[in-house]
Amino acid sequence: MVEVTVLGDINVDLLTPPIRAYPKKDSQVLIPHLKMEVGGCAAHSALALARLGVKARLIGLIGRDWFGKFLLEKLKEFRVDSKVKQAGRGKTGISFGISFKDGKRSLITFRGTNSLLSLKDFKLEAIGGEIFLLGGYNLLRNLEKDAGKILKFAKKKGMLTCLEPDLKSGINCNLRMLKKNLKLVDFFLPDFEEGKILTKERNEVKIARKILRFGCKHVVLKLDKKGCLIASQKESFRIRAFKVRAVNPTGAGDFFNAGFIYGLLKYKSLRKAGILGNIAGAFAVTKFGEERYIGKEEMEKWLKKVRLEKFIEEV
Repeated sequence: MVEVTVLGDINVDLLTPPIRAYPKKDSQVLIPHLKMEVGGCAAHSALALARLGVKARLIGLIGRDWFGKFLLEKLKEFRVDSKVKQAGRGKTGISFGISFKDGKRSLITFRGTNSLLSLKDFKLEAIGGEIFLLGGYNLLRNLEKDAGKILKFAKKKGMLTCLEPDLKSGINCNLRMLKKNLKLVDFFLPDFEEGKILTKERNEVKIARKILRFGCKHVVLKLDKKGCLIASQKESFRIRAFKVRAVNPTGAGDFFNAGFIYGLLKYKSLRKAGILGNIAGAFAVTKFGEERYIGKEEMEKWLKKVRLEKFIEEV
């Protein structure tokens, strides 16, 4: 029985180790290695949930190419219930991730088949379980017009709905449509930069309160090294981050999503969900490859060391 369905972007990530600065034009930086991993918000989140023991289903679109084959093999290896279709046209998406020694990262992305994904590629009935996550929303331009229909379907099935926007790609977001769709969302999962884009505010509390006016039930604002802020009409609180040495920050927010959803499923607690999101994100940025995916036992070990009153601040 599926517990969580994830729909959205799937691609291959090519990742550098941390470098000091991006090379100037007509210059070169040498790196000791280049890692190839599963990428995309939806794929990261589904694999991370599966590693935590959650029965996760992934819906998406990839190409009939070597990269697509690599992704299917990884989904099988992680025991994700794959409803991923291989397109008759188009190539699998690829992101080139450049990590920096200050813990930041930049991405150069070819969306590939993610930009082709539509309702024609899957049946709504494939969406099932307790929680539905729509990941990489703004990268899925062909699916954007049907997002409301998809979210309504999940709500009618009694599922909690989550949406991760992915607004930093340089693609103009249809804000009117996004705000309309947010009325169908229980948990909206932007990061701080995306919050600024949506609200033109620079204070995280003001960002969260402004987004709540769009109609979603909860805002889960990811704050990088500062942790996260969770807000609803009834309450709002910050959860501080764990101090770690980041070597691979690509996808940190995707791993947070998985930890947060795991917390909702297991503990039915917003505070513990936020803590577990921070743990999953912190663990992921310290490693490359499959070691980035925290397991259930390791997650619970981290949680046992946490004194909630020291990590949570009401705002």
